[in-house]
Amino acid sequence: MNKGITIFILLLLIVTVSIISFKNSESTIPSEFPKRRNISKTNFFIGKFKPNEMVKVKSEISGIIDTLYVKTGDTVSIGDKIAKLKIVPRAENLERARYTLKIAATNLKQKQSNYERNNILYKKGVIAKADLETIKLALDLAKIEFKNTQNNFNIAKYGYTNHINESPNIIKATINGEILNILVKKGMNVTEHNTFNDGSTIATIVNTSNFIFEFEVTETEFPNIKIHDTFEVSVKAINNKIIKARIKELKPLIKDDERFYYLIIAEVLNPTKQLKPGFSGLAEFILQEKNNVLSIKEKDIIYKNRKTFVETIENENKIKEIEIKVGLSDGIYTEVLSNLNITDRIKSQ
Repeated sequence: MNKGITIFILLLLIVTVSIISFKNSESTIPSEFPKRRNISKTNFFIGKFKPNEMVKVKSEISGIIDTLYVKTGDTVSIGDKIAKLKIVPRAENLERARYTLKIAATNLKQKQSNYERNNILYKKGVIAKADLETIKLALDLAKIEFKNTQNNFNIAKYGYTNHINESPNIIKATINGEILNILVKKGMNVTEHNTFNDGSTIATIVNTSNFIFEFEVTETEFPNIKIHDTFEVSVKAINNKIIKARIKELKPLIKDDERFYYLIIAEVLNPTKQLKPGFSGLAEFILQEKNNVLSIKEKDIIYKNRKTFVETIENENKIKEIEIKVGLSDGIYTEVLSNLNITDRIKSQ
């Protein structure tokens, strides 16, 4: 009988332990409660930085690069010297200008002598004042003609005239900025820039204090993007530095795939000297945002037949599946619009 009692006690213990284990397993069902959170839908776009102000430095005269005063990466201000040209005159133009100058000089000498002679006669009362004034006018015109031909001779020989303040053979910066590149070397020929010829580019200058950031979005993303919206751009080339930008222009685009896109142009708000034209950036753009909304983890939602459900844990650990309506999601948390309270216990999936 003692043996029977012992067996009974052992069986009772086994059953008791099993019941307790089962109860504990029920009470430890992984679960969570809804919480109020701020949820935002963020998209990432790859774009490029471009200078808002960039000029190609050209020459108004042709010649040969004699001196370069700057190198790539140098900072320049308006009026700083970029390069000096050595003019190689064309023989036929120089000879024609020299001949015209000799004629003008001879004419001026003759008009000067005529005036001096008639001025003496005027003082003696031999000729009238009106006659002297006519001779004086001819002398003045001869002086103007000589000056013009002298200027033309200097242009033919040197490429510029001494009668202007700025020598065109000295090429200067027209904006403040940084030398992006130098496209010529000493001894290279440079073609003049004029109405009929674009001319040779000597250097490119960019204003590094004024950048824009450009990226493209699809027509489905466009409605959530507006002018004056601000966002952040991560620049990998400068250790993922964060640059802030503000949208200033939206341009429609039609690409080869015939889909409709928009080009987003944003002004950079905090440029840095490390930023260079052509750098790519990853723009983090908040398309939608809601604050203090009831939400649950995205992974706890069950999707069936185009509907959304969660499993709630009720009294005695009974599990019940209920349909809910959801709103904005950031990929981790999802807004719950109906059929769920903050006190409901949600089974973790």
